[in-house]
Amino acid sequence: MSRSTQRDGCSPPLCAPTYDALPGARSARYRCGPATREITARLEIVTPILGGSSRPRVLDDVDVVRAATVRGHLRFWWRALYAIQYPGAAKLYERESALWGRAATEAGGRSDVEIRIGVERVGDIDDGDIDLQRTLGAYALWPARAEKRQGEIVKPPAPRRKPGTQFRLTLIAPENYEFEVGNALRAWILFGGYGGRTRRGLGSLRVLDDATTWLPSKATRDALTGIFAFDIFSVLTVAPDDVPGLGGAAIHVGNGDRDAQKAWAIALGWLREFRQGTSGQPGHRAREPSSDPKRPSISNWPEADKIRHIKRKTGAHPPRHNATAAWPRAGFGLPIIGQFQRHARDGGQYEEPGPFELRWRAGNTEHDRLASPLIVKALPLADGTFVPCALWLNRAHPANSEVIVKGTNSSQAPFDRLVAAADTPRFSALTNKQSLRQAFLDWLQTNYKTTVVAP
Repeated sequence: MSRSTQRDGCSPPLCAPTYDALPGARSARYRCGPATREITARLEIVTPILGGSSRPRVLDDVDVVRAATVRGHLRFWWRALYAIQYPGAAKLYERESALWGRAATEAGGRSDVEIRIGVERVGDIDDGDIDLQRTLGAYALWPARAEKRQGEIVKPPAPRRKPGTQFRLTLIAPENYEFEVGNALRAWILFGGYGGRTRRGLGSLRVLDDATTWLPSKATRDALTGIFAFDIFSVLTVAPDDVPGLGGAAIHVGNGDRDAQKAWAIALGWLREFRQGTSGQPGHRAREPSSDPKRPSISNWPEADKIRHIKRKTGAHPPRHNATAAWPRAGFGLPIIGQFQRHARDGGQYEEPGPFELRWRAGNTEHDRLASPLIVKALPLADGTFVPCALWLNRAHPANSEVIVKGTNSSQAPFDRLVAAADTPRFSALTNKQSLRQAFLDWLQTNYKTTVVAP
């Protein structure tokens, strides 16, 4: 068994503490400073870890669970819970930076919350390549694939840490922040994960000790309200902005399983089927079936046809959608990078467009990164089971923004334009829907009979 301990953030005052016996947490009152609360949870990571170090695609062999990475995750979930309470970015930044820290170059940048991590067990490393047909969770792990050029590997696969890492997490926070810090930790355990690609279920967690303190007994709105001590999905009184929030979010769940990875695979499968699935009758599936799984057939989403129009490459596969720009899958996050199949089965060449990238633009400034508002994962319950979960965070699109094809004029379209004017949708899930969120969640409940937890 490997064991390591880290400390991160500010340290308590250098003076002798006295401890108050309070229920649910340890209280330390320093004679020359404010009272603090110690919040502890023993956790295990139950799906593969990708990244988590200070560099992308790299595992940290020394700090297996990095305090700085955990701090970033907790900060995100604190914001998802509480940002709506602060009118304007300035007030939010003031409270958030006091609690979780700010840039070292700014005055008062040290966090009020100290993070300590003691690793008790380390999961093995998997450095094999990702087989998109056979690897469990390949739909989430595809960024870890080896990069090949003309059959030669030019970049090896990114290593992943297998499930099984166990650690004790201790947060030491000012007493008046205990409720918010504890709830941020609870939201991270339930809805987040450790490392990269957590919105696709990587690095998901379960609680090893005292699970009822942190987890609901059932995947219901009432049970979640009970452990958070307020309704985290309650209706907002103001319009959402571009900060992802739980207030006003939507969450669907499936049937529970004792195996976290099975529950994760089900949730991932929902998203994969919606985006690329070939099951169902014509007009009701995302893509047409193919006899060769390595050469998928034509997509029923409009993006490929729109690019064929824009690039004036319509000869090989005459478009079934019109030329008006529409990029509905941008609602799942950007960038979207793709390429067309240009090699025919008979050895010839298709006259198709070259590689493309969908981005977003605000004013005259282009941006490549916009995180997905959708989280698909295995959500842990207090009895040790996991339910497949689809959580769509409440977030507005960036102000005055539009989706574009990189380097291409006249390619802009608003977010949530699912079907262009005078166009005929080829995937029925997009018909008469106001947003991608509505399209996906309605399709999910119709096809998989999921339970609606919220709204």
